Amino acid sequence: MDQQEINYLEFLRFCLNDHLPAPACIKDINWHKLLEFATRQTIVGLYARTVLMKDGKLTIEGFMGNKPSDEDVMEWVFEDFRLRKDNTRLFERTTKAAEWFAENGFRNVILKGQGNALMYPDPMLRTPGDIDIWLEGGREKVLAFTTKYYQKEANSMHVDFPMFRDTPVEVHFRPTRLFNPYRTKALWAYCDSVGGEQFDNKVTSPDGKYSFSMPTNEFNAFYQLDHVFRHLIYKGIGMRQVIDYFFLLRKRYNDGATPEDNKRLIKLLNRFGIKKFARAMMYVQREVLGLEDKYLFIEPHEREGKFLLKELLESGNFGHHDTRLDDSLEGVEGHMKRFWVLESFRLRLLTHYPSEAIWMPWRDIKRHWEREQEAKEEGQDNTPNKAK
Repeated sequence: MDQQEINYLEFLRFCLNDHLPAPACIKDINWHKLLEFATRQTIVGLYARTVLMKDGKLTIEGFMGNKPSDEDVMEWVFEDFRLRKDNTRLFERTTKAAEWFAENGFRNVILKGQGNALMYPDPMLRTPGDIDIWLEGGREKVLAFTTKYYQKEANSMHVDFPMFRDTPVEVHFRPTRLFNPYRTKALWAYCDSVGGEQFDNKVTSPDGKYSFSMPTNEFNAFYQLDHVFRHLIYKGIGMRQVIDYFFLLRKRYNDGATPEDNKRLIKLLNRFGIKKFARAMMYVQREVLGLEDKYLFIEPHEREGKFLLKELLESGNFGHHDTRLDDSLEGVEGHMKRFWVLESFRLRLLTHYPSEAIWMPWRDIKRHWEREQEAKEEGQDNTPNKAK
């Protein structure tokens, strides 16, 4: 990390924790550059309420002579306004999607998304994305229904279901998976065994306008770790997913999680090979975000935590801002050559999470072969047209 990133993370720690004093780094922050960093990491709202003095954490004097200029303020005000508008739209769409599927006979639960937003101090602070909705009934039943409306190719977990023009929707028949196929099979069986509790866990927004089901704290504590872990292996992750977990850990503790709950969670994570990653996450939660020890359910792991932090800063939101492969891929032609460059890069994870890293190339080759077979069956020529 350079000093600028250190300052941004120190300020983020202050924004997340009301008991902390204003850090000295405030006097050195470039507010426009901070907005760029927050945008890459999709965490604008968490900074905005402090920068715009909406949370009472800072006074004019608290900026230590480095108050944002009028131009800076307008940039932050615009992004804050857009964020709140986007969240309003997502809450409306999420509620409508949950109600529509329920009316058509599918109990359902919203994964991540606006359910996570409800755990924030202000639900409008979280940068929203798409809608992930898990339907009860299994793959065959769910796809038999969705294909009546849209003919979309499904993967092993979900199918795209474009029911809104302005909001992507992923309809899940399974909430998550791993790359290790043997563990994945057991994981799906576990999810099926606890699905009923998730579909029944109704929540309502603080203003009473929106209502849908979200996962229970205990399933969420496992599921979201698995989700972040899988994205770390495959594409990369950013600070938003880690901050989602920050607020989940707080909620879980405040809702009465017991030492026995912690033991069960650790046992589950160990069963599916995610325990070491959980310890890395605890390191980032405590050392970077300032989460107090009482909220942690397992001892942090310093080496893995530092590796995770490096990945967070390098890749940005779901890896969309990762530039580490740009030079390696420049001028590389051909699907297979690019494939091996990508796979070689992913193998950096081998010494950290070997079980998942080893299975990544197998999974990608299998997917490529299946697509080739589908193209042949449909009578399509999958060879790139060099004349185009």
